[in-house]
Amino acid sequence: MGKFGDWELLNHLLGSGGQSDVQLVRSPQRSSQRAACIEQIRRSLDGARHGDLATAIWNYARPDDPDELGALKVFRVRGRGSKAFDRLKSEISILRKKKPGLPRLLDANEEELWMVTQYFPGGTLATSPVRYKGDALEGLRAFRTLTQTVASSLHSEKIVHRDIKPANIFIADDGTLIPGDFGIVYLPSEDPRPTVTGERVGPWEYMPQWADLGDRLEDVTPAFDVYMLGKVLWCMISGRLRLPREYHRRPEFDLAVAFPSDPRMGSINSILDRCLVEEPDACFPTANELLRAVDAALATFQLGTPLRDKNGALLLPCRVCGVGSYYDPTPGHFVRLHSLDAQGRVLQEFRAHALICNVCTHWAMFAPNYPEEAATRGWTSWPHPGSPRDS
Repeated sequence: MGKFGDWELLNHLLGSGGQSDVQLVRSPQRSSQRAACIEQIRRSLDGARHGDLATAIWNYARPDDPDELGALKVFRVRGRGSKAFDRLKSEISILRKKKPGLPRLLDANEEELWMVTQYFPGGTLATSPVRYKGDALEGLRAFRTLTQTVASSLHSEKIVHRDIKPANIFIADDGTLIPGDFGIVYLPSEDPRPTVTGERVGPWEYMPQWADLGDRLEDVTPAFDVYMLGKVLWCMISGRLRLPREYHRRPEFDLAVAFPSDPRMGSINSILDRCLVEEPDACFPTANELLRAVDAALATFQLGTPLRDKNGALLLPCRVCGVGSYYDPTPGHFVRLHSLDAQGRVLQEFRAHALICNVCTHWAMFAPNYPEEAATRGWTSWPHPGSPRDS
């Protein structure tokens, strides 16, 4: 029996914090297999059975599969009744519920203040800060998996994570984002709480200002996590790891300014407007409401990118369904239109754009120039005879 059960400690530090270290460990099953290989190698050498020798050497030396490894968290502060002990208990209690989207708990010893969780070889968002840089669609798709987990596995039971940041979000093999580190998680029925009066309840770079008052926050709501999720979304799309306060609309931090060729950044900014706020009442109350906003934006992205101004406001909203907005399916392509007299003679020729609503698929023609000009001058659309859904 080793120091941490039968887990074999490897010389690989995965991370380190104020109260704990996380190290890579090999599973008991894989360690036993390698030990058996050593015995097989010895027997093969004695008996000159070279076929068995080659197999044993390969099985011993082959790279470990991710499922044969684990992440061992060891708290430095020892003793029952310590904050470290309470935090470990909170984390273990959450992971033992086996909720979807959370890391798997592989082993734990509360008395010795250690636990082993699923290992993610893809690392965290902090170790891959530019993975989604400038990619509004793929970034928002990945962010949705994180928001879904927070909404269904935590906020549905009024559990608040309180430590959502890039360094605590793992990247699974399929790109799913997995929240980790539940050391200061808030459980509504928890007593004692893992934070004490005078102690911050989250990382200062990502927590809302209304929760950073110098004292322990007594009314911990899911909006706390929503604010931090907003910071994470900004970090993912910007490729940067720190956004001061609620400054996502300032030019030096504005995604629409950083990526001016992508009109979808206006939708990202609109989501951030309901996360990164100075007052909690202006924030999405839970991750479930945030998830609905993310789904609405993704539906827009997938059906076509609507035209937006530099502030993210929709240009040319659809007057048929009243929900969607027109977008240009063939940017730069013009249709030539003619006005005719009673005898069918051409009186005037002009160019127009054929646009489509990103929700109801209504086609409309905008003339004479690009749609921004039509919106600016107040020109209205008129139905195209071949549209799927004429007004």
